[in-house]
Amino acid sequence: MRSALKFSRSPLLVSILVVLSIALGVIGLRGLGVLEPLELVAYDWCIRLRPDATGPDPRIVLITISEDDIRKQGRWPLTDQTLAEALEILIRYLPRSIAIDLYRDIPVPPGHNRLNGIFEEFPHHSDDETFG
Repeated sequence: MRSALKFSRSPLLVSILVVLSIALGVIGLRGLGVLEPLELVAYDWCIRLRPDATGPDPRIVLITISEDDIRKQGRWPLTDQTLAEALEILIRYLPRSIAIDLYRDIPVPPGHNRLNGIFEEFPHHSDDETFG
């Protein structure tokens, strides 16, 4: 009995029990989702503190179609020929990849065959669009 009391007063045993209790409590609270709001606040704070010295990557070019572009063309959607011409200009600069984010479920003549030919010739394209 004395050895059990002596062992229970051991600083090492008390430290291990405290650490295990805290660890299990944190794991339990995290599993229940109680700590999620605090984690999100801390994450947002850390992201805001990061320096933004790098800026945008100069190797990436974003080309958009604006309302002014649509007015100059006089129609929407742009024809397959117009898109093919734009892609041919881009391909001249030897890009590593081209990504297109445009939804079209049917061809818009003229130039459908030309546009499909460009897609076949330049395999490094990612199209998030549907071309008819």
